[in-house]
Amino acid sequence: MRVRQTVFSTPRLTLTTWAEGDLADFHALHADPRTMRFFLSGPYDAAKAARRLADFRREQDAWGWTKWRVEDARGRTVGRGGFGLSDDGKHRELGYLLAPDLWGQGRATELARALTEWHFAHPDPRLGRDLLAFAHVNNGASRRVLEKVGFILTGEDDWHGVPHAFYRLAAP
Repeated sequence: MRVRQTVFSTPRLTLTTWAEGDLADFHALHADPRTMRFFLSGPYDAAKAARRLADFRREQDAWGWTKWRVEDARGRTVGRGGFGLSDDGKHRELGYLLAPDLWGQGRATELARALTEWHFAHPDPRLGRDLLAFAHVNNGASRRVLEKVGFILTGEDDWHGVPHAFYRLAAP
């Protein structure tokens, strides 16, 4: 059994590793159509949630990073945030998702800023130092978050047949 570990904390959020028993919260978060509105997968059923959570746990073990669990001050699972591997396999790619009751409070910006700081403080020698990100072209809230924390728009293109905006944050 894996013990939950804290990755880092911000003033209002804590990132932790995933632990046994997180599946119900993970599934509830990813089954919400509002939360998953801009994700190509759409809302997750229980089987997809179980597979995706297992992926995150494997990534954590293999790479030392993943999209970790986000909890609020009360210890509730309220999102996920961290990194995936870019399509070309050469960079980390920032990703985050928060429950709708946290939207509009600056928490996504707080999370994204802390994640970018973590990325540059913990380079992966197998990958480039720049950090990549993307968002659905109509996801104005996520695009604003990326721009607030310093990402530069590099272009718009289809990703799996859906228009997305692509961003890069250069290493300092």
